[in-house]
Amino acid sequence: MVYRERINDNRKVYLNGELVKDVTKHSAFSGAIHCVEEYYSLQNEKPEEHSFVDTDGQRSSISLLIPRSIKDLERKRKAYKEIADISYGMLGRTPDFINAAVATLSAHASFFGRDEYANYTQNAEEYYKHVKANNLFIAHGSINPQIDRSKALGAQEHDFAGVHVVSYDASGIVVKGAKMIVTLAPIADELLIFNMPGLKAGDEDYAVAFTLPVNSPGLKVICRKPLVKEGYDTFDHPLTNQFDEIDAYLLLDEVFIPWDRVLIFRDVEKSNQFYDKTFARHHTGHQGIVRGLAKAELLTGIAIKLAEMLKLNQFINIQEKLGELTSYVELLKASIVLSEQDAYMSNEGVITPSINAIQAIRYNFPKMYEKMVKCIQSLAAGSMLATPHHEDFFNENGDYLMTALSTGEFDAKERTMLLNLAWDASGDAFGQRQLVYEYYHAGDPMRIAAGHYLSYEKGKMYNMVERILKSETDKVCMSR
Repeated sequence: MVYRERINDNRKVYLNGELVKDVTKHSAFSGAIHCVEEYYSLQNEKPEEHSFVDTDGQRSSISLLIPRSIKDLERKRKAYKEIADISYGMLGRTPDFINAAVATLSAHASFFGRDEYANYTQNAEEYYKHVKANNLFIAHGSINPQIDRSKALGAQEHDFAGVHVVSYDASGIVVKGAKMIVTLAPIADELLIFNMPGLKAGDEDYAVAFTLPVNSPGLKVICRKPLVKEGYDTFDHPLTNQFDEIDAYLLLDEVFIPWDRVLIFRDVEKSNQFYDKTFARHHTGHQGIVRGLAKAELLTGIAIKLAEMLKLNQFINIQEKLGELTSYVELLKASIVLSEQDAYMSNEGVITPSINAIQAIRYNFPKMYEKMVKCIQSLAAGSMLATPHHEDFFNENGDYLMTALSTGEFDAKERTMLLNLAWDASGDAFGQRQLVYEYYHAGDPMRIAAGHYLSYEKGKMYNMVERILKSETDKVCMSR
């Protein structure tokens, strides 16, 4: 069954207070669905680049390849980039993101272990086979709602502070609760539910990880307000009306999860280690920084095009601003390559991209991206606040506008389209959501930086400092 048909499955998706009968026919989801379809099309159009043949002879998405060499990482990176280019990096949670995690979960399945209820190692391995065989789109829910962050989950006495086990028997577990910011959940096939680190003793009921179809009984997907501008086409909103990546709030009201879908059960330590010990952070991070490159290239291109259109690129201060942006693009490229070249082999024989390089970009890219946004705002300034509707070019004012808004080699329509693009990227709700997303989608930037310092191998730097101090000490001693 093709993707579009699969997601018309009576799932409970709510938008603007109403149940959406068929997500494939709603304008709020059409742009993102089209991008996901393009992702699948690449596998047919470019099978050598976007798929691989496993040992069982099955052809699967390259994003599900378990990398065994640096060459494999490079191959995945090239596919990630082409997928990201579909949306110019604006869709952060395309299927390749969690596919990278599903692959490494299977490769490091021994982490999950087993108990009297289930073989969680086998579950991880079988789920990988399931996703491969059906070429599924998996979204994920890992962030717990902000109810009372001063208390541990188990101490909050709130049914929806997170997802928790309410009962279990020989057939499976029943869970209740919520997850927030579950991006693209309304149009995914299935969901991977887990926790980020931070659970404490007493949070055992919340210490779970599992998978489930989006149309599972008791699961409700509550969408945020859509950013799509009804009544406007892509001339007026070239990004908003193509690439609105719907975020959602998940409500799980006593949802049954069979044991073969459970990965972690009431284990705080494993829940906290899930993302790192399986190297899911590393492999999804690799995909994420490649996607960031596509986004950086677009915004840098917008800034350069604006400067050229408005004849600002001849001023040295503008050249400096643009040079700063182009240097960011090159730094991103270099860091991506570094993450691959500094990769290391896990005990399970999986080549693992360098988390140091990945986290360095995850901390610094939001700052780079914000500078790109501000550069676009400063270049376009008031011009992008006064662009006419596309229909204004086809009424009695059209000829006037074609004359009044033309600049050199750019006619009025081209100029207006570029300014609309600049506004979508930097000023409108879409652009602001993208900025907030870049700052927080990988976690709290402060914690990313602190973690980078704490885990960084400092030996070489210590030795350099000690060497020069010893050298200077020896000089002082010899002079006496």
